[in-house]
Amino acid sequence: MVTAFYFIVFVVSLIMMGTFLFRNKNADTLFVLFGIAVVTNCMGRYMVAASENLEMALRSNIFLYLGGCFAPPLVLFLLAQLCGQKIHTALKIFMVAFSSVVMALVMTIGRSGIYYKNVELAYGNGHNYLVKTYGPLHILYPIMMLMYAVIMVFYIVYAIKNRNRLSFRMVSTISVACFAVIAMHILERALGSNISFLSLGYLFGFALMIKQFDRLNIYDMSSNIINTVEKMNEYGYIVFDDKYRYISSNGYIKEIFPEINNWSVDREVAETDSVLYKAVVLYLRENGLSLERSAENVKSIQVGERFFDVNTRLISYKKNKKAGYLVEFIDRTLERKYYNAIEDYNADLKKEVETKTENILHIKDMMVLGMAEMVESRDNSTGDHIKRTSDVIKIFSEKLNECGDEYGFDEQFLQMLTKAAPMHDLGKIAVDDVILRKPGKFTPEEFEKMKVHPAEGAKIIENILRGVEDNEFVELASNVAHYHHEKWNGKGYPMGLAGTYIPIEARIMALADVFDALVSKRCYKDALSYDDAFRIIEESLGEHFDPKLGKIFLKCKTELVDLYSKLIS
Repeated sequence: MVTAFYFIVFVVSLIMMGTFLFRNKNADTLFVLFGIAVVTNCMGRYMVAASENLEMALRSNIFLYLGGCFAPPLVLFLLAQLCGQKIHTALKIFMVAFSSVVMALVMTIGRSGIYYKNVELAYGNGHNYLVKTYGPLHILYPIMMLMYAVIMVFYIVYAIKNRNRLSFRMVSTISVACFAVIAMHILERALGSNISFLSLGYLFGFALMIKQFDRLNIYDMSSNIINTVEKMNEYGYIVFDDKYRYISSNGYIKEIFPEINNWSVDREVAETDSVLYKAVVLYLRENGLSLERSAENVKSIQVGERFFDVNTRLISYKKNKKAGYLVEFIDRTLERKYYNAIEDYNADLKKEVETKTENILHIKDMMVLGMAEMVESRDNSTGDHIKRTSDVIKIFSEKLNECGDEYGFDEQFLQMLTKAAPMHDLGKIAVDDVILRKPGKFTPEEFEKMKVHPAEGAKIIENILRGVEDNEFVELASNVAHYHHEKWNGKGYPMGLAGTYIPIEARIMALADVFDALVSKRCYKDALSYDDAFRIIEESLGEHFDPKLGKIFLKCKTELVDLYSKLIS
């Protein structure tokens, strides 16, 4: 009867795991490993009960411990992930090593008395079970379980203290699942029964976590974005490696270009007269090297009656090592038809359409500005940073206009730069509040996370403005966000560009951004005097700043001092 009970628990765990994997093909690796550990434990419990001799029971006991030793650390890794905390590598190694040591000791049962002094196979209550006399090193198992329990308590307390940022519901549910297993283990030892309900505890915990898994995915912003993009019917993607060999593509683009189904992975695409080959493959081969100097390249193509924007982006990994190219297709057919319809309107309606379009653009500008102000409200250090830097850019632009012949500035460029200035820190919306709101200087690790905001800001600007604003303005605004933390000597971030490789609009923005940071009070520093601020900027010419632009900026001292005296007074 008990053997049948163990068998049912094992089968149920197997069905639960299979159903979960079938429904969640992109399930988190840690969660899948935890499920495997539960199934392995349930299987081992049943195999021990059904064993015909001691040797078979000892082998089955290994499976039982395999699940029991590694399920707890896997759950802890899940808890840390949910809390947004990174477990130190040394602690990870220690936990896995501790579980592995216990597992290694289990392997000695029947050959040595260090874990079990003596072990026999007994029969009772309709099942076989092991009668054990614990050895000196068996104490490591309860120590291990106690250690994991203490760490779980730490995460529960952490979740309570940070419940405004974390899902206490999720953390408590996972913790209840874990403590259910621990409680079953303690109860089993206290009763001294030869019938174990520990596997039932694992099954209960696994069921709780499966029930909450869909909600767990909600908290993973990256997964949400990926899943949403995959379901969109107007985005297609093709990936090539750095040798222009085909790697992969999504289903939507294959529907538009069925010829992709004939392409071979890891091989160059055969030459054809198709639109796809000319617009993408041939273009990559001819312009691949030049693409390395830009964040992306956009062109428009027509396929039948459909129109697409084709964005070609460089894929790079650590240390900016080139890996390949991502080609993105965005269906602009409806927008193109809309624009064509506008062109067909008669003269009497043209002015009305233009007026409405201006209103829409104004609303869009206000939305972008609102996003910038929302980001600013999350950042303890900026205050009215975006407003002040925008005013600085206006003053700087007037001075630059006097030097237009030397730099090739025109009035349109300076107007676009002023319009783009409030968007330079939009990427901070992607930075965790814990870092953004920190009342003090960042640690090196926190600063690395903070350094993602320029690239994220460029992406946000492109996604918001592409198809609404002129490509020239989109590129300028994107450059301002992406490269305003680059330095003339190449020691800035995120790309480490140097000299004139830094877009000139970003070099202008860098001067305004740093000046405001110097003369403004922050939570980690007092405001510098205007003389000290201009002295620092002057000393940084040729290092941090473009030396020619910096000299022009220094000429704005009187106007900037008057401006800040009014703003900060």
